[in-house]
Amino acid sequence: MGFKLSKSTETLFNQQSTEKKFTPTAPVFIKKLEPGVKGEANKDGTIFADESVDLNSEEGRHMLAHEQAHIDQFNTLWDTKHRKIVEEPNENTVALFDYDAQNVWWKGEVTKRKDIIEGAGDLAWEKDAEERVAAKYGKKIKNKLT
Repeated sequence: MGFKLSKSTETLFNQQSTEKKFTPTAPVFIKKLEPGVKGEANKDGTIFADESVDLNSEEGRHMLAHEQAHIDQFNTLWDTKHRKIVEEPNENTVALFDYDAQNVWWKGEVTKRKDIIEGAGDLAWEKDAEERVAAKYGKKIKNKLT
């Protein structure tokens, strides 16, 4: 005969998790990406995850949080005149981060894609994405996706 606990083990042992959990708000599509690319954030609000990535692994959850941060950057308004993030659009606002086939824009300044190594940690938008992940979730994201 089995039995059922009336309380969770976390409650029983007074060890409730204080870690923030991550669930992507963007739709995630699994597909084969270019070699070395684990994830891509798209301006349409979707994330592509490479088929080699286990989305429930620490690496997978971190990648999803990082790509979600890029989507947040696409939707953040940057005032080029006052050089700050703003809530309401005006004649001086652009997306904090944007791209097309040839260029990337960060805070209104253009960089040619052919002149950079995409995903490199020294790029301002990559540093910002990692800072957003660390600020929101800490260095590690522990929960499993369902």
